[in-house]
Amino acid sequence: MHAPSHPFDLVILDLDGTIIDLFRHGAISARVQDTIAAVQAAGVPVTIGTGRTLDYIRQHMAHLGVIQPVIAVQGAVIGDPLTGRILHATTIPLASARQIAAWTDASPYIAAFYFTDEQGRTLIYQNRLPAHSVDHEFHEHVFGASRQIQPTFAELLTAADAQPPLKFMIDNDPQLADDIVPVLQMRFGTELHITRTHPRLVEGTALGVDKGQGVRHLCAILGIDPQRVLAIGDNDNDISMLSTVGFGVAMGNATPGVKAVAQWVAPSVGEDGAAVALERWILDSSRSR
Repeated sequence: MHAPSHPFDLVILDLDGTIIDLFRHGAISARVQDTIAAVQAAGVPVTIGTGRTLDYIRQHMAHLGVIQPVIAVQGAVIGDPLTGRILHATTIPLASARQIAAWTDASPYIAAFYFTDEQGRTLIYQNRLPAHSVDHEFHEHVFGASRQIQPTFAELLTAADAQPPLKFMIDNDPQLADDIVPVLQMRFGTELHITRTHPRLVEGTALGVDKGQGVRHLCAILGIDPQRVLAIGDNDNDISMLSTVGFGVAMGNATPGVKAVAQWVAPSVGEDGAAVALERWILDSSRSR
């Protein structure tokens, strides 16, 4: 038998904290873009595994030239970045969504719920606007730009024609307030998958839905062994993804949990760590064969 021509059959990249800034909108560095292009030119497909929506990927990441299906919404969606077609989706059961909506309505936190319409487009509802412009800019970056204000989530989810959401997101900075992750996990952990996805963000999806499950769905669609996949991430929601693939890379700015499951730790996002990892483990390895 011939040895594979490349060390991996697929690369999966997280976005926030891996190739884009965690707190503000900005361009992906030229080095990272060039390296992604070089990896694809070398014959190794590159795709995305993110909490962001399929719409966001199509609008803001098209210049990366990704043509493989992507993992979006924390694994709740597998979608085609070229056509926008949803290949697989898992929503939060409506009863569970109503419970977390009631909790969120009673809390002081700014939050968002995410749905898809009949055309597969993302609908984002936010409960209120922040008092400070800097927070508004942050929410534009992390929640998504096309948001509608919905003061009461419970009302949205109890309507006769209510649809179940894909996920919810809550702005919770543990440096300024109590960390709500353990609270939500204790109260809803038997019905929802809840994790911290960002220093300021907590997200929830249907039970069992995470990036690791997204990897398994994607690999089944592509006919790829997950052990032949390299993935790069930085936050706790990436732990399941890095644990599922054959080679997990943690960014230098990654959480301790991500670094604990990774096979290698790259430099930080500010040091183009994703490019460094791809150069070392794919491009240099391919050249040496």
